[in-house]
Amino acid sequence: MSVQKAVKSSHYEAESNMEQDIVRKAWVFKPSALNFIWGGDSRYWVIPNEDRTPAELKKVSWLEVTGSYDKIEPGKTYRIGFKISLTADATGWDQAPVFMSAKIGKKGKTIWKRIKSVNNNIEKLKGGTGPVNIPDETDGRFEIFVSPSVAINQDTKLQFGLYEVWTGKWKTGLLIYEAFVEEV
Repeated sequence: MSVQKAVKSSHYEAESNMEQDIVRKAWVFKPSALNFIWGGDSRYWVIPNEDRTPAELKKVSWLEVTGSYDKIEPGKTYRIGFKISLTADATGWDQAPVFMSAKIGKKGKTIWKRIKSVNNNIEKLKGGTGPVNIPDETDGRFEIFVSPSVAINQDTKLQFGLYEVWTGKWKTGLLIYEAFVEEV
């Protein structure tokens, strides 16, 4: 008789937990609505149960936080961002190239944007002035246009993410409060 053990994933898979912000014309994704590579292991990430608490990065060398949004409309443009800060003792961010990506559908062309404001504003992000949106004004907006020729039966899910996977260096202390998708 063989006995199988349930294997707990080291990744955190999102719940369907986004809310509409009518003032900003945005859909807001709290941490529980995002996917975190290594988020299933509390040695690396602490994913809160409460919506008003940020996810906290304890330690990773591979930063990958992703989400998806399926309420897009052909012919529209969407702005994508994250609200973040750093803990006072955060490390590993000075030389870590942080990027965001987005694409429409699994087979869509991925667009990338380097988010230099994370590297250039480490002290501000640690300063306790509260969370900031990235990309910020110095980075410019991160937007994706949905072609008007996208078919209704085509895969039109907007997939987006925040990454630092290239240096292999350990990073700590990132706080993610939310991600957002706004119609422009």
